[in-house]
Amino acid sequence: MKALINKFLTLLVILSIFSCTEDDITEGGNTILDYDIPQVPVTSDYIVGSRYLRFGRLGTVVETPTIGVYNGNLGDPLIYEAHVKQAQTAGIDFFIFEMRSSNNISQYNQDISFIDGLLTAPNANDIKFAISYNFANMNLNNNNRIEARNLVTKFIDDFTKMIPYFQKSNYMSINGKKVVYIFNAFNLFSDDNAALYQQMRAELSNQGFELFIIGDQQEWTPTLRFDFRFINAVDAVTHKTYALINVNQYDVLNTFHKFTDIAFNYHKNTWNKYNIEYVPTISPSINIRLQNPGSPTFIIEKNAQWFRDFCNIARRATGNSKLIILDSFNNWNNDTQVEAAESYGEDYLKIVREEFKTN
Repeated sequence: MKALINKFLTLLVILSIFSCTEDDITEGGNTILDYDIPQVPVTSDYIVGSRYLRFGRLGTVVETPTIGVYNGNLGDPLIYEAHVKQAQTAGIDFFIFEMRSSNNISQYNQDISFIDGLLTAPNANDIKFAISYNFANMNLNNNNRIEARNLVTKFIDDFTKMIPYFQKSNYMSINGKKVVYIFNAFNLFSDDNAALYQQMRAELSNQGFELFIIGDQQEWTPTLRFDFRFINAVDAVTHKTYALINVNQYDVLNTFHKFTDIAFNYHKNTWNKYNIEYVPTISPSINIRLQNPGSPTFIIEKNAQWFRDFCNIARRATGNSKLIILDSFNNWNNDTQVEAAESYGEDYLKIVREEFKTN
């Protein structure tokens, strides 16, 4: 454990102080990266949740879904029927749908309409789902916290609005608790996050529901950078996908799996001290430049072995729930999708199953 901490602290120094180009990369032993990542066999099933995006397809996207190009802004039950079948091929246990706060009722209604449309698919009950709560329209910041903006009641009300979904037989639960992902949880500005969550949990408990809350924070941020947002507040913490790498960090790109393995295991062991589970988030590829050509981030093309190695790292870092988050099923605009495409077929769906299920 002490060796792991020392490795991670050294890793943070490297990431925060140094950047390099391809020419600066040197190979050699006696470094924190001078080790072989152990392979973790799949002896029992992992729980795989996948982000399911509502989106408008960009003209820059060149990949074509095997089911044909579709309008991702519509909660089309025919499209979802095909997606559920693909999810079953992949062994995905549940989809994660975004629900924006009713503080902007128009946005909220759009999201509810999208979710409700999907759930009318004839095979919708064949896969579970969970909600990703997005409070961005509250416009919180350090000078305008949720208490100062008188939005605590709205926050609690948003969770009570989820109850009709919690009551569905295919809503995702872990140990009897309804799973809710909180998007950008590290930016939930509050005078007392623990008290805010406890107040919300008490209201839901009074109505008969306990929650398994997953909060996220930015990729590559130190474990406890936002500890005051999470401790005594959430059940689990994840990072946004580590596949997002700044172009100044060629060393990270070049030795991605070892950097990530050290980081994930440090996150896991550190959060365990606070009775918080660490949940790894993984992606098969990424290309932010599809929507932002000037993005200072690397393009990581799809590569089966690269993704398998990422999956192994995730298996090493899972907690008691053996929960993995896949980013994403269908985010074509960032090229993080595992959805079947004409160019690679069902390859990445099959990899997900092979890496996280026993059969």
